[in-house]
Amino acid sequence: MILSEIIATNASEVGQSWFDFFSIGHICFGIGVFLFFSLCYSIPKSRGDTPILSLLAVFILTFIILIAWEVVENTLFLELNLKFGNRRDSPQNILTDIVFGTIGALGSLLWAYEAFEKGKKHWPYYVFGLIMFVIWLLVFSVFGFLTLS
Repeated sequence: MILSEIIATNASEVGQSWFDFFSIGHICFGIGVFLFFSLCYSIPKSRGDTPILSLLAVFILTFIILIAWEVVENTLFLELNLKFGNRRDSPQNILTDIVFGTIGALGSLLWAYEAFEKGKKHWPYYVFGLIMFVIWLLVFSVFGFLTLS
């Protein structure tokens, strides 16, 4: 039973265990939010202007959005019956979701630094980011299928 406290292996454990298939979805979310807000950095920089947000500010904004998402997910979505299983996530699951989202954002931050600060072209960053987003989305789908079937 200790394994089910760590990894959700069926639908009744989703949101209650430390890690469930939605945790992988949070990696995608962290990547996606960082990619979106990094446009406030890359577009002005590519034009030779001062960026609206620094890469660090984009990372911090992404982190704040990840936290806000967990609040909305466990209050508003629950109230509107849009939450999976219609139950609040456990504190450990909320923490894991934020950590996984932060890992996705951190990976994007490191790749953005490599692409932007070293004078390389910007389009490979976004292509790679979208590819990683899709790969993690596929992993999320596979884990979801395995958990729910």
